[in-house]
Amino acid sequence: MPHSDYVPQLATLVKAPPSGDEWLHEIKYDGYRIGCRIRRGRITLLSRNGKDWTAAFPEIADAAAALDVDDTLLDGEVAMVLPDGRTSFQALQNAASGEGSRSSLVYFVFDLLRLNGERLERLSLEDRKRRLHKLLGRRPSTSLRAPRASGEGRKERIRYSAHVDGNGDSFFAHACKTGLEGIISKRRDQPYRAGRHGDWVKTKCVQRQEFVIGGFTDPEGSRIGIGALLVGYYDGSRLIFSGKVGTGFTHTLARDLRRKLEQIEDDTCPFHPPPPGRLGRHAHWVKPRLVGEVVFTEWTGDGKIRHPSFQGLRADKKPQEVRREQPVAPPEKSAAARSVVVREKDGVAGVRISHPDRVVYPDPPTTKLDVARYYESIADWIVPHVKGRPLTLVRCPEGISSECFFMKHSKVWAPGPLRRVRIQEKTKLGEYLIADTIAAVVGLVQMGVLEIHTWNSLIDTVEQPNRIVIDLDPGKHVTWTQVVAAGRTVRKALDALDLESFPKTTGGRGLHVVVPLVPHADWSECLEFSRALSEAIERMDPDTYTTQFAKAGRERKILIDYLRNNRTNTSIAAYSTRARQHAPVSMPLTWAELRGSLNPESFTMATVPRRLSRQAADPWKDYWSCRQKLTGQRVRAVQRHSERWTTSLKA
Repeated sequence: MPHSDYVPQLATLVKAPPSGDEWLHEIKYDGYRIGCRIRRGRITLLSRNGKDWTAAFPEIADAAAALDVDDTLLDGEVAMVLPDGRTSFQALQNAASGEGSRSSLVYFVFDLLRLNGERLERLSLEDRKRRLHKLLGRRPSTSLRAPRASGEGRKERIRYSAHVDGNGDSFFAHACKTGLEGIISKRRDQPYRAGRHGDWVKTKCVQRQEFVIGGFTDPEGSRIGIGALLVGYYDGSRLIFSGKVGTGFTHTLARDLRRKLEQIEDDTCPFHPPPPGRLGRHAHWVKPRLVGEVVFTEWTGDGKIRHPSFQGLRADKKPQEVRREQPVAPPEKSAAARSVVVREKDGVAGVRISHPDRVVYPDPPTTKLDVARYYESIADWIVPHVKGRPLTLVRCPEGISSECFFMKHSKVWAPGPLRRVRIQEKTKLGEYLIADTIAAVVGLVQMGVLEIHTWNSLIDTVEQPNRIVIDLDPGKHVTWTQVVAAGRTVRKALDALDLESFPKTTGGRGLHVVVPLVPHADWSECLEFSRALSEAIERMDPDTYTTQFAKAGRERKILIDYLRNNRTNTSIAAYSTRARQHAPVSMPLTWAELRGSLNPESFTMATVPRRLSRQAADPWKDYWSCRQKLTGQRVRAVQRHSERWTTSLKA
């Protein structure tokens, strides 16, 4: 290898991972392959084809400058770490375009090619990683037990990429179960050799590869920018059409793509043969200069990709290098290795969706697959609200037009990504499901779940809730404006106790006011506090509010439901769908957004992803850093001084 060049070693796609002891296995990151050259105080970040990308990742360059080395060459992957610890190329693209935060940008370093002038390429991988670990060992490394990143780890821009020795089959199964893209397996005894030689192999949990963009269609309906991309791969000198990709775009990305594609528009179709029918007659053709990364479920018999989703442009890939990736046999064929195969029928987030065309919402017609893709598209938003919490679920196996039922205990089959926990109840141990990853959330959809309800506590502190939920349930003659006023009244009451709160729609006509807590008070204290708070508001205005649950006589009143804070009771999760007409969604809001002019029915499975793609920040961004306790003093303040406190609320 030339002294100044970075020419990376590449991995070959295989059907199953090798399981012999001569292999070590790493997580496959979803980002950009980057070499980091450090010389005489200057940092240069190099793409896999040798381009200088230092300006693209100044945070990584600054972190590398702090390393106490010179004349050194690192090899790794720059990626964006999601809240659950996985990496996301789409999030990386959003950050690069200015749409998302760059605070979770990380350089995962898995190889060391030169250190303080010493060439290391001829050493075995095991020796190189030992030297690398010594260099970066005090920094947080990747966790191979679960796809999570600690708060401390997220602050570190450069991390050592850990590995496991042998047992490739079980490591691959664990990677897929926890929602990762796949694994990289490497011969531990081999030197570093540029190019693709078979000493490094990759096994993927889902289908994913680069495609060349050869055309696009115009948007229809409410879409903007583009309708779909027409993509393909090279077979020799021919660009083979592989299908159209119509999902995975934010509004900003769609407009940006349209602008870039119009600059290279061409009269000639680049595909051989051209796409048939209307698509071939009405598409806009472009010169095949752009490469995009696409996730899809499978290749069809006629060479097209099914259920594709666009992840972002790949500026580090040359169009002529894009070939259809064909998995080959694993390097060694032990019985264990043969038993682990890529699940070609996986549908969404690594979970196979049976009956994907089943209509679960009739108006507008929405399929089971559509629901799974909805959750996949908002993974970063919903997972923090459900992970670690015991669940109660509403299952509608045949859709909302047929029978739906609550499922509290998990006595039925559930997909692998879901976690089962046992919680002591009054007379027995109850078994509950927990969804820690987007694969687990999609697994709920596979089970026919259309509503996800969560406990107020995390399983790790199950007897100390970390939130209180005040549920405002309006009678049939109550207007939304009255519900908004009720929400503001509850907020004012909580403000008087120095408790911060956050509103969200319920997916119906009601409103939840959520109070985040540091786990401290037990269930009985949280229930007593919420009951006293609710009754104080009721006394303030008994013509408007009630705490009586009987429906008769409260048609013009708002029920303040404090029983959401009883142990084992649950509330609809933020961003969850509801098993109601038009697929409504429970939507977090800012207090400034909560107005009478707002239409709570506008938040549906069809509209929420677009709303989130346009949002500059999480409406509950302060929720996650809020550190407040429900102390005995606050409980007593409501209990003992409720009459005086009620008077202050009226003022």
